[in-house]
Amino acid sequence: MPTRPLSPELQEKAIKELNEDPKRLESDIRHMKEWISKQSHLKARTEDQWIVSFLRGCKFSLEKAKQKIDLYYTLFNSSPEFNSVRHNSPKFNEILDTGCLLILPKPSAPDAPKVVIIRPGAFDANKVHISECMAVLNILQEIHLLDDDNASVAGVVVVLDLDAVTINHFFQMTPMQMKRMVVASQDASPLRLRGQHYLNTPPGFETIFNAINSLLSDKNRSRSFVHNKNYEEFYKHIPKNILPEEYGGTAGTVADNIDYWKSKVKEYKTVLEESLQCGADEARRPEKSKPAADDFGVEGSFRKLNVDYTSLGLWNGKYIMGRTDSFFALISFIMPVRPLTPELAEKARLELNEDPKHLQDGIAYLRDWISKQPHLRARTDEQWLAAFLRGCKFSLERTKEKIDLYYSLRSTAPELSCVKYSDPRCKVIFQHGFQIMLPKAASPTSPKVAIIRPGACDPAKFKITEVLSVSYIKQQLSLLNDDQMVVCGATSILDLEGCTMGHFAQMTPSLMKKMVVSGQDATPIRMKGVHYLNTPPGFETIFNFMKTLLNEKNRTRLHVHNKNYEALYKHVPKEILPVEYGGSGGTVQEIKDHWWKEIEAHKDWLEEDLQFGTDEARRPGKPRTAEEMFGIDGSFRQLEFD
Repeated sequence: MPTRPLSPELQEKAIKELNEDPKRLESDIRHMKEWISKQSHLKARTEDQWIVSFLRGCKFSLEKAKQKIDLYYTLFNSSPEFNSVRHNSPKFNEILDTGCLLILPKPSAPDAPKVVIIRPGAFDANKVHISECMAVLNILQEIHLLDDDNASVAGVVVVLDLDAVTINHFFQMTPMQMKRMVVASQDASPLRLRGQHYLNTPPGFETIFNAINSLLSDKNRSRSFVHNKNYEEFYKHIPKNILPEEYGGTAGTVADNIDYWKSKVKEYKTVLEESLQCGADEARRPEKSKPAADDFGVEGSFRKLNVDYTSLGLWNGKYIMGRTDSFFALISFIMPVRPLTPELAEKARLELNEDPKHLQDGIAYLRDWISKQPHLRARTDEQWLAAFLRGCKFSLERTKEKIDLYYSLRSTAPELSCVKYSDPRCKVIFQHGFQIMLPKAASPTSPKVAIIRPGACDPAKFKITEVLSVSYIKQQLSLLNDDQMVVCGATSILDLEGCTMGHFAQMTPSLMKKMVVSGQDATPIRMKGVHYLNTPPGFETIFNFMKTLLNEKNRTRLHVHNKNYEALYKHVPKEILPVEYGGSGGTVQEIKDHWWKEIEAHKDWLEEDLQFGTDEARRPGKPRTAEEMFGIDGSFRQLEFD
């Protein structure tokens, strides 16, 4: 089926802006069809109109068009959630009926971009996931590519209406989710983004937007606008005659727009059913041909956005602790490496040898090193690698050793991560509160505090390794999100209340060695001290003997308080402790609820993390074994504090 002839206005635009040559159009399309036919892994649409939309979206660069088509269909398999809602499923109309996605039928001029209004607040985040909305949008986009020349030639303008958006919407925006959305919309779609308009924005949005805007080119700056509730200003860019009545326009209602797209879906029913057969068979992909967004790693297409949010006073170690402003939650996920607060930056400079000018160099070095280790499958997120650099005081050799050991434990000590976040036992164990990570610290540069309560879990019901696995999950999220813990270290309160012989019987010498190697040698969190509460009779005698083996600095960091809580408060102030410990920092249950939300908000990240580890059979030299690492001559070393 030949391509539709363009209107004179669009034809002129295509020639001037997209390098389109009507005389070469047929040969370019034929070239693309021949290329597709030779890709053993690729099942793609080959209608002329479909192919020309990709050519126009790539300004007729044949190589770019090939990459974009390949990536478009690769996402069918690598991000199946973006195709989880089919055009003929009840969920499709359910989401469409919310009005969260409005593609306006009319452009504002014969050669103007099409307008898309995205309204996340229109759907219930407890019933619909953002990935399902993306699946619906992908179906509408497919029709748009085949049906609308204004969209393929002039591009699209996006209006993001943040009215009624809640924190639950942004909890869905995990780092992995955002990466996938960026790859899908920016790298795989041939629709050019011609502008963005923000309506009904939350408090504080303009401050951050202006900071971001200052970093953009003049062209991109001129295409981004925050209107909030100033609709009169909005109408200067998007005229009323193309907007729904709900936006003060005259182009029908939101319900009319929904009905329009329902009829379009029916019209394209056969096309959409054919598309269900398309995709990429990765098992048949030629080895040297890999999509740009392979695994959606940071090395892929997730573009960087560097803003000095520290100068805006918006960060206090993690992101905005205690705030529910959804925009700030979103920003915390966008940053490649979060800027430290002035206090943490100074502490990192003095104590960790951090030089912000060389941070990216260290990260680049580690990525290159990881890529050359045949046995190692490790995360290369910038924030993740920055945590290891800081935990090793920017010694590259120590950082490499720690990263290698961190992932080696997944194969040599798998019992330390035997309960995954998706295991039903995870939540059950979590709710017992074995480990309580306190949200607040004593000061902006104080260590973060964790309360360890072995007696909270019945040893007859839970193995200590299962309990440790759940604690390991929280530790991962602390490394990812808590700059204060990474820079300032951690203090532990070991509460032995309720501990029985059943608890101590599980602590075999082998397990203790693995715990020390994991906590001391493999994890980039500096231990700054331990406080013992509710100790059993005779504990002080053994403890005092142990202290004689330590140096003066380490001796001053171990404290036995037993039931003397007033002595504890001299080191760990009441205002950060739970109510159950005489404090005012919330209840244990509130802290548990906070952390469980964190785990749920990062479920995509945690799922992705399961793929990392080591293949000891491929390690250069001698493979690591549990016997070598945890035997009597292994890595069980004297307990040291930094």
